[in-house]
Amino acid sequence: MNWLENPLVWIALLPALAATGVLYQMVMGLFSCCGTFRLQGRSIRLRWWMIPALSSAAALLWTVVIILAVFTDVSL
Repeated sequence: MNWLENPLVWIALLPALAATGVLYQMVMGLFSCCGTFRLQGRSIRLRWWMIPALSSAAALLWTVVIILAVFTDVSL
């Protein structure tokens, strides 16, 4: 089975992409005047723990995607 055909890869891939996009918005929010980012139309003030927590979560999700993609291609 191709790794793109595996539904478990997609279940992990879509949240990883979403977390990476929010992380990008947070980092770009550091360079704004107020230190905020927008999520679903609302301005959210950045706290000291938000970027490290989300970067850890995104790294974990991408690790799961990579592990699923590698082990999907292995034929038993």
